[in-house]
Amino acid sequence: MKWSHFFSILIVLSGCASKKEVNVSLDEAPKFDKKLNSATLDRNERVGVKDGTVKIQRVVYLEENLSKLQTEIDDLENQVYGPSKTFPGGIYLDLKTCRTNAADVRIGGNGVPEPMEKWQKISQKNEDFNYHVDANNSVIAVSEEDLATRISSLQKLQRMLNDNYDNFKEKLDNCKSKYKTALLQHGLNPDDMEAKGEWVEGPNGYKVWKMRRPATSDPEELMRRKSQLERDGN
Repeated sequence: MKWSHFFSILIVLSGCASKKEVNVSLDEAPKFDKKLNSATLDRNERVGVKDGTVKIQRVVYLEENLSKLQTEIDDLENQVYGPSKTFPGGIYLDLKTCRTNAADVRIGGNGVPEPMEKWQKISQKNEDFNYHVDANNSVIAVSEEDLATRISSLQKLQRMLNDNYDNFKEKLDNCKSKYKTALLQHGLNPDDMEAKGEWVEGPNGYKVWKMRRPATSDPEELMRRKSQLERDGN
């Protein structure tokens, strides 16, 4: 008997799922040659032996599965690129800001930031529509997509966004390292870029953060902070 685990997923199209419906759905799945007991499975799963292999059957409710996957993709895309090309954000904007700082002529840059990669909205797609006239003589557009294709395309998109995030993160880390090196070469302390503050007593006994100085990447402000620390040290 092979004891490697294979998942057999039964996709159920249902707006509402009760425990009874879950059990019925599993009962409608292909039968095991032998059912096994497992305390690690939840009520939507069962384990058994089929064709000499241990397999797990799991119920997946389609609306929840697609909705969760789409939400994860939207969140991830926003972390990478931000909301729009006009107002980019996420790690894309962090990299753009770092490259601008590193190009500053006051720390040895040439004044021209390294070109940015293309901003993308890779989740956006051009759908094919069939046009019809409804009972009210209004023209409506209907799109149709194979279910397996839709799930596959979303999973592919998620992998692509994860790769893009890792790629931008690596470039951002390299940019920050180069920028800190340039600051040190010009006698500036990279630690002085960070915001400074402290937790103090606030209303009703709550602690509140009191800002002493904001974060900065301006070389002149860094030089001023360095001079201030030297004076305070003396």
